[in-house]
This record gives sequence, structure tokens and C-alpha cells, in this order.
Amino acid sequence: MQDGVWHLCIARPEKRNALTMPMFATIAEALKAADERDEVRSIRVTGAGDVFCAGHDLKAFEEWPQKPQDAVPTFLHAIADVRKPVVIAVQGSATGIGVTWLLHADWVVTSADTVLRLPFVDLGIVPEAASTLLLQRAVGLPRARRLLLGGEKFTGAEACEWGLVAEAPPAAEVGARAWERANFLAAKDPTIVRRIKDWLHPSSEYHQRIDEEVIEINAAVGRRRKAMESTQ
Repeated sequence: MQDGVWHLCIARPEKRNALTMPMFATIAEALKAADERDEVRSIRVTGAGDVFCAGHDLKAFEEWPQKPQDAVPTFLHAIADVRKPVVIAVQGSATGIGVTWLLHADWVVTSADTVLRLPFVDLGIVPEAASTLLLQRAVGLPRARRLLLGGEKFTGAEACEWGLVAEAPPAAEVGARAWERANFLAAKDPTIVRRIKDWLHPSSEYHQRIDEEVIEINAAVGRRRKAMESTQ
């Protein structure tokens, strides 16, 4: 921690920072710990290496279905619950949960040429992290339909224009800009910052949708597994 800023780095660069079950659990614990410590005034999230996060590790889907207390649901509720301001620096690319997580951040910095994608329809599962609520609020309903039903790539420049991210400086400046914003927020009155966040991001509204989305992912994984077993 530096000057009240808790730095959380997703560190699995050899796999483009794709999240495994232990990583989901560890990040959830770290976010909860940061949120509970008075000396933490803001949280800065980055990815190791050249990309931010490639989403859910595909091999980890072998550990679905997930129960409410399991790693992924715990992580999803944790990112919705954080009351300290969260700043995310997105470098290179982000996919799946690497994008839907941004909807729970208070300030997102990326570069114009970052490549983002929500590939859920191609994976045969519904989106997660209450993104079916939050994405349309961020970018508008027609564009949310395009991104979720089309699954097409979009750029950091487009994400900034649409309102999904706050700013898109040159790639070399993304990390420094995120530090600046995290320091800026850490220096403000924490009571006022929290009150603003509570009004802008009322987490209680999102938990039901998170649970509904997990139920649907469980069902989709179950159908796929059953279909595979029937062909053997």
C-alpha cells in the first residue's frame, strides 16, 4: 500500500491473466480486506504483463456448477460490494470478466487501442457480474445488445466514447494515470466518497442479478456436460 492506495495486481501473465478458481478466491479476499481497513482510501487494480485479464480460465469451467459460497460467486459479490473507490488500469486487452469487472469500478483507464470483448454468446453461457443490468446503463440498451448478443470486439477508444471507461490516454501512460486517479481519490474525504459511491453504485441492487446469472451459467454447463455424456 502507498499513500492510502491498495494495489491489487492480477498476476498470471503466461496465461494472459486468465482467472483460476484460487485466483477468484484470493482476489475476493483481498478486496474484502482492503475494504475493511481504515487506512485504505482507494484500490488500484492492474494486470501483470501486456494484458489486463483474459477472463475466466476455460479449464476452470470443469469446476462448475458453482454453489453460492464457491469461488466465482464469492468473487462476483465481492466486486459489487467494495465501498472504497476502485480504479482499474486496463492494458492491451480484456475479455469476459476482465470487461464486466469494469462495470463495478469507479474509474477505468485504458488506451485507445486496447481490445475488449464480451464473448459469452459464443461460449454458450450468459454474462456475469450483473452486467446484464449494468452494461445497458453504461453504454445504452442498443449497444449493450450489440456487445452481448454479437460478441464482437471493440476498442478502448470506443469504450471511452460510449462511457464504459473514463479516459483513454496513450498506452504508455495508462499505469501512471491510474495511479494519479487512485491518489486523487485517496486524498478526498472518505465519508463523502463513500456516500457518492453508495448512490451511484448501490450494490444491493446487483446481488440478485448476480445470483440469477450464476444459476443460468450452472444450467448451461450442466446441459453441455449432459450432451457430451450422451454422445460417448
